Amino acid sequence: MKISRIATLALAIGALACSTLEVNTDYAPGTDFSKYKTFTLKAGTAPKNPIAAERFLQSLGNALSARGLRQVPDGADLIVFAHFSLGKDTQLNTYGYGGWGGGWRYGGMGGMQTTTVQEIPTGTVVIDLVDASAKTAVWRGIAKDQISTSATPEERQQKADQVAQKLFENYPPQAKK
Repeated sequence: MKISRIATLALAIGALACSTLEVNTDYAPGTDFSKYKTFTLKAGTAPKNPIAAERFLQSLGNALSARGLRQVPDGADLIVFAHFSLGKDTQLNTYGYGGWGGGWRYGGMGGMQTTTVQEIPTGTVVIDLVDASAKTAVWRGIAKDQISTSATPEERQQKADQVAQKLFENYPPQAKK
């Protein structure tokens, strides 16, 4: 039983170490986030895949609810805009082996290397929280990650949940003292 727990922990750490998820957030200094109790989701820049958008908006709503905010259809304290974009990262992979040798009276043998170029599809989501009464942005989160073209719908839902949770793990921001 102890070995299976260690194996599970090792797999979890390995999965996190391989994650390519990049998240950063920013907020307006001096904002009193304790006054925000409700939110409404609004359409921002739509993705090409409406199913993915709906999946992520559901995860986003769940992440905000877990932070103590309540989703309402109208009259919210915060308006939440989600903007989606697609991109590509370029990865260079070099494989090969080195040469050997070379001495006083003879030359060595050269090695051989091959480099391949791979384009990796990426997705970026930008979340803006806007104070509904002041009509000003108070918080922004940006998440970028690789897009798996072979993931199942269940795996895509897990990824959407992971991204939304990671975006809001430090929400509301705490003022530095």
